[in-house]
Amino acid sequence: MRIDEQTEAHAVAVYSKRVMPIMQVSLQSAGLIDFNVLRVRAASTDGGRVLFERMIVDLVGVRYPEVSTIEANPGDWGIDAYVGQLFDDEVSVWQSKYFIDGFDKSQQAQVRDAYESALKSAKEHGYSLATWTLCMPCNFDGPNEQWWKKWKNKKEGEDSVVIDLWNEAKLRRLLIAEDARAVRDHYFNALATVPDTPTRPVVTLQDPDRYDGALFVRQMHEAGMLACDEAKEEFFNAEILSTEIADKAVPEEISALVDSRAAVASLWSQRFNSALQSHPGRQLPGLYERAMDAVRQHHPALPKVISCGLIHAFGLVHQRVNDGRAGWVRDFQQIARQHAEHSTSGALVAPSGVPQADTLSQDTVEQKEGEGS
Repeated sequence: MRIDEQTEAHAVAVYSKRVMPIMQVSLQSAGLIDFNVLRVRAASTDGGRVLFERMIVDLVGVRYPEVSTIEANPGDWGIDAYVGQLFDDEVSVWQSKYFIDGFDKSQQAQVRDAYESALKSAKEHGYSLATWTLCMPCNFDGPNEQWWKKWKNKKEGEDSVVIDLWNEAKLRRLLIAEDARAVRDHYFNALATVPDTPTRPVVTLQDPDRYDGALFVRQMHEAGMLACDEAKEEFFNAEILSTEIADKAVPEEISALVDSRAAVASLWSQRFNSALQSHPGRQLPGLYERAMDAVRQHHPALPKVISCGLIHAFGLVHQRVNDGRAGWVRDFQQIARQHAEHSTSGALVAPSGVPQADTLSQDTVEQKEGEGS
């Protein structure tokens, strides 16, 4: 997972900063350490994952009060909790994976990717990875235990990193210890706080000018729309959403993002085709407004698991435009081709190092869309 150092947004783009209505309910499993309780309290598996990540930070803090974390902005360097200095020092990293429904080949791949991401980030940012601990709320079966031991021994030998495991059994032992009472009571108390469906916060884009060369901005200018700062912020928030989902690589979230992109693409194309029939000229008056109104009306039906806010949904439209697959004038495809030809890389522009609709927008998403057709 990689963070864009030029991005001005900070920790506001995390669940812990959200304000949401809550209600209190009694949980029958209260008092027991059952990690399923976390997704019940959060009203979703995605929310449960966030609580689990926070619990790991707090649990590490019992032993190491100096523990800290890296917030997604849009990446988190492969770190959920760490102890040490992120420059010229050895760092110990704890990586949370909320594998609440078990562990198999898919989870093996996520573990490998998470470890390699942490190792790569350490090399890129000038610190060394001393220990790497996988934290998960399940235990291995026999074949996966064998896989873990072989992979762990191989990587420790290759990379000189101490690799550890906090599985369900280890986490339970840590939580029932007397010094972890406060953490245990906070996450597994008898009166659980269950929030309504969370909404993803909007991150302010501090420097809108960074997107002046982007294709989605040019397409708006071609349609006579010059006030683009709000559109830039919508695009920026969709980038954070997309990159976070790509980094976490949770299949349920990836599928939800694919579905959301397909939905907004369909809403745009229907209104684009209607505008072509209504207006013979190059300009298509009212298309932008009608397309965004349609997204606004459809927004409540988007998959809840990724907590896609309305601003993020608008941003998904701008991402598609930036990919050259939508626009606001009749000849938008020609505009996209010209834009590609005049860009220094020969690709569609995504300024200031921000990933262009992230790694999901072209390869993963198109592959999954093909599989679903």
